[in-house]
Amino acid sequence: MSVESLPIIKKVSNIVRFGIRNWLRAVLREPKFEFAHELSVVAIAKNEGAYFKEWIEFHLLVGVSKFYIYDNESNDDTRQVLQPYIDSGIVEYKYFPGEKMQIPAVNDAVKHYKYETKWMTHIDLDEFIVPVETQTVTEFLRKLPVNTRELIITWVMYGSDGHKTKPDGLVIENYMHRAEKLYGCKAIINPRFLYKMSNPHILNVAGNMVDENGSKCGFIDHSKNPLPCNKIRINHYHCKSWEEYLVKRKKGDVYFGKTHDNYNEKSFKKNDRNEVYDPIMKNFISAVKQKCLDDKCKVV
Repeated sequence: MSVESLPIIKKVSNIVRFGIRNWLRAVLREPKFEFAHELSVVAIAKNEGAYFKEWIEFHLLVGVSKFYIYDNESNDDTRQVLQPYIDSGIVEYKYFPGEKMQIPAVNDAVKHYKYETKWMTHIDLDEFIVPVETQTVTEFLRKLPVNTRELIITWVMYGSDGHKTKPDGLVIENYMHRAEKLYGCKAIINPRFLYKMSNPHILNVAGNMVDENGSKCGFIDHSKNPLPCNKIRINHYHCKSWEEYLVKRKKGDVYFGKTHDNYNEKSFKKNDRNEVYDPIMKNFISAVKQKCLDDKCKVV
């Protein structure tokens, strides 16, 4: 099997699983839709009130117009922080209790909102989609081949930048050192062609999956062979400070569950990579700060 044949095999395999009749119906209906939103974000979060405002305001700047937020039993000020966005219609809020609810949340969003939004992405509160070549993510999406059903975007992993405790200010200004090696990814999808989500990173869609150059992808081993990220990327602030990492560990994981010890000291040291100074977010700091003048972007 040649590498060149993998995208075709992947596409055909997914179409068969989706159902050829379902795929044909979706293809024929697609040009007729008028969407309320060009790009939306789905996120499930637990006790992320301190980060929501910065994260939302940044993504509003880069073209996101709707957020589907699933609250996984938060007991901090998440609802209070989100309320102005809920009132304005920017956020659709749903309380979503239980363990390991990340995939159910995304499936729920696709089921209920796939006809409201042209593109949908699922990211966490420590992930920021950064357009490099264009002003906005939506502008970039318009340049993709017409029949694209999924765009794979590579992670750029940021470390603690030497912070032991949580600093005041924005995440995007406090953490500017990242790993040299690229690994990991997330996706932006056409939700009407999603047939299965088995993990939060690469979703199974019936149709073409492409990288930032519009090149078709097959079966991706993103840890060994990451796709390019010169035009669009996801800044992943996985570590932040050691203090924040411990908080993340205590509250549990929305994908692995409460008892999964994924945030231990060994994991922190493995991911706390700061080899490259990368100030790509400097252009956004001033604008985001203007929207974050209250204490929600500071230590709480």
